[in-house]
Amino acid sequence: MARGGPEGVSPEEIFPFPVGQTPPDDRTYFEILAWFVFGAGLNWRIMRAKWPNFQRAFRGFDIARVARFNDGDVDRLLADTGIVRNGKKITGTVANARELAEIARESGDVTTWLRSFGGDGEALIKAVKKRFHHMGDVTSRMFLTVVGAIEYQTWKPTERQRRGVR
Repeated sequence: MARGGPEGVSPEEIFPFPVGQTPPDDRTYFEILAWFVFGAGLNWRIMRAKWPNFQRAFRGFDIARVARFNDGDVDRLLADTGIVRNGKKITGTVANARELAEIARESGDVTTWLRSFGGDGEALIKAVKKRFHHMGDVTSRMFLTVVGAIEYQTWKPTERQRRGVR
């Protein structure tokens, strides 16, 4: 069953990164993953408004730097009013950086790891849910769709979009 996004809003308006394209590097995968961790349960407009603050707070989503975050860094993030201050999502994002670093050691990079599933969307969804913190069924599907790994209809096009009118 197709899930509808916000009525009349295109994915390009919601996300601050290209949708449906393989990211150019693991840093971009990490940024997109963090978007879904923090965005779960929040209005996309809040996320868009706060996203530059997330980029700053998480050091440009540099995987190696975030993987080294310690309790002091978590405390700093919990005090940062520019981001969503959810302790479980913050510590989950740090853990996800460590997991992405491990995937790079195992597979070379995230793209190679995703392609190792041979296009098996359900296996990919299970793997994302298992390896990464705060990724459920829907967020995993949407993450994999945004990075171009699977096709999952997440937005119902408006009549204008169906006609190709911007």
